[in-house]
Amino acid sequence: MAENEAEEQDGEEEAPGSSAEQEDESPPCEEGAPGWVVTFGDMMSLLLTFFILLLSFATMETVKYKVLSGSIQVAFGVQEITPTWTRPQARKIIAREFSMQFNSRNMLDGMKKIEERETARTPSGRVDIKVFEDYRGIVVSIGANHLFEAGKADLKIDKWPFLDDIVERAATNQAQIQVEAHTDSIPIKTAEFPSNDHLSAARAVSVIRYFRGVRPDLPAHRFEAVPAGQSRPKYPNFTDSGRKKNRRIELIFHRPPKMYQYKPKELAPSPPTK
Repeated sequence: MAENEAEEQDGEEEAPGSSAEQEDESPPCEEGAPGWVVTFGDMMSLLLTFFILLLSFATMETVKYKVLSGSIQVAFGVQEITPTWTRPQARKIIAREFSMQFNSRNMLDGMKKIEERETARTPSGRVDIKVFEDYRGIVVSIGANHLFEAGKADLKIDKWPFLDDIVERAATNQAQIQVEAHTDSIPIKTAEFPSNDHLSAARAVSVIRYFRGVRPDLPAHRFEAVPAGQSRPKYPNFTDSGRKKNRRIELIFHRPPKMYQYKPKELAPSPPTK
């Protein structure tokens, strides 16, 4: 009997010891963040890179950007927005039709590229062109001898297709195009052109007619002809070099003025004839 009681007491003493050993054998906790955090961080980095790439597209079209952003919203579970249609206001329609989005920086960069391309040509096919910006706007100065024969107002359109690139750049930038024609101080008196003013006027109009032939969709109010003649020399007219530089065509691109619609007054009815 005593031996059985001793064995039972020994069994009771071993039970707590066995539970302690089981607690010591539990798996240790892993150090650091759980594994899903790494995947989550990679996804956030990819999303950040994706949106930075979207912002870097400076020439992205508005319609395409809206379609892309809508697809992203649907993909990420963003609540869809039901568009509502309202009657368009007349003021908004007029503002959309007559608002001109002229960007002088884009215009200057585009004309500089044309200047660099012409400078890289061979001397026989090179056009004397200078691009700069002043109080008038973006100016493209072209030697008159490259566009016209001496004393003539007919364009050499077969030799200088770069005029097509110029008018296309102006059209995409919604620019007002002003053509200034300049001559030297040597007077001219022919049956066709009695003075330098007549010659410069004909040359300015000739350039505008060519531009409108290339882009007939551009309205007439986007063009201005300025016959400067000999009144605005850049160099002294005492030498042949100075007179040659003064004979030039300056294309000036600037922001269009506000549009005004002219409505002629109603004429009074004429009295009946007897």
